[in-house]
Amino acid sequence: MRLKTAAAALAASAVLAVPAAAATPAAAAPAGPAACSTYSNYVSYGASCGGTGSYYAWAICQNNKYVSGPVRSGGVWSYAYCSNVGSTLRSGGYTLV
Repeated sequence: MRLKTAAAALAASAVLAVPAAAATPAAAAPAGPAACSTYSNYVSYGASCGGTGSYYAWAICQNNKYVSGPVRSGGVWSYAYCSNVGSTLRSGGYTLV
């Protein structure tokens, strides 16, 4: 009978120990951009991301040239303009830096 009581007490203490271990804070991840919004038309591609990280928009133009916008942060829009290289937009995106 003592063995069962000791085993039950040990099991109960193990269950109580798990939440305490789970509550220990982990190393904080670096803050970065939150959700990003994008915009495009026939000559440009833009991106705006929340949070504290930096990002920039980029575009591939119909004449196969690559253009990029300025590095921004804090929800400010970055635009890449194919019109600057005499072309129209083929595709675009953004990069988190």
